[in-house]
Amino acid sequence: MALRHCVQQRMPNREDCIFYHTMDFPDGEQVTGVWDIRGQFASYVGDYPLAGKTLVDIGAASGFLTFCAEQAGATVTAFDADDPAHYDRIPFGKQIDRDEWLAISARRSAFWYAHAKFNSRADALYGTIRELGESGRAFDVVLAGAIVEHLSDPVAAIGHFAAIANEAVIIAFTPVVESEELRMDTMNDWTNPQFDYSWWKLSRGLYKRVFSNLGFYAEFRPASAVFSGVHHGRSTIVARRHQI
Repeated sequence: MALRHCVQQRMPNREDCIFYHTMDFPDGEQVTGVWDIRGQFASYVGDYPLAGKTLVDIGAASGFLTFCAEQAGATVTAFDADDPAHYDRIPFGKQIDRDEWLAISARRSAFWYAHAKFNSRADALYGTIRELGESGRAFDVVLAGAIVEHLSDPVAAIGHFAAIANEAVIIAFTPVVESEELRMDTMNDWTNPQFDYSWWKLSRGLYKRVFSNLGFYAEFRPASAVFSGVHHGRSTIVARRHQI
């Protein structure tokens, strides 16, 4: 299955959308999501300079990071899974049901709704991370916001991110084990099907080692976001490619 490329879609109906992040549109409309990082985008991406860069937003969902990066001066491509079967779930012997598929579809509708509201020029790719990594495409910056913890094989995913990053990989707002040991700890409770979407958190030492193996230098910066009115702090990893 090949990557699917979308340049623009018609504006969906508002009632068909589910927004992952709270957003304020230029016409004064506000939509509410479970996460709110308005006013914190710069620190969320480790204060990395984006103006004039090409950037791919991994796991774009309803597109908040895509549109913020675009407003910061980047030329942006949004990337997301093309099919619910591509979403990694901790196995509990259950299938994605109709309601879950409708929620995934509604977040995609929200992306194109916001795309129209912002008069965005961002395009979109749909497929798997492996397909993206092996596509031969390249971007100055790969941005993966709060996504690595939801991947069953994060080390392989980081390898795919690095393969398409000319300059930097930014793993934004992700839980990190504060240890220099090479560790990958479980997230949440794997005995509870309610938490079938969070797999691993990696240690500082493991992030450093993986990125070093790939030819990058990783540094860690504080980041914050609001979930249901409560502030949460995590780390943003900025990995810069070593210059030869």
